[in-house]
Amino acid sequence: METINGRQFANRHDLMEHTGYTRDPLSRMWRDREENDHPAPRMINGVMHWDLKVWSAWFAEHNRQRRNDAARRRAARGSAKLAARGRAQQGR
Repeated sequence: METINGRQFANRHDLMEHTGYTRDPLSRMWRDREENDHPAPRMINGVMHWDLKVWSAWFAEHNRQRRNDAARRRAARGSAKLAARGRAQQGR
């Protein structure tokens, strides 16, 4: 962790410790940055670092959106199943 002007900057290893995530999910989030608005890094001594406060806020919102998307998919599947059951019962 690096501190610049009172702000903490974390490299990938620091983010792994901060989140408990392994390298693979963090790498996927970075890979998909155009779709998920992943914060831009700052190069410090040739290593990517992220403003920890900015990154943590982004990460919380990213996870909230993923949970909401998953809930919507579950609800849509449930609605489709109910509709199929209704059609099946009408056909009896």
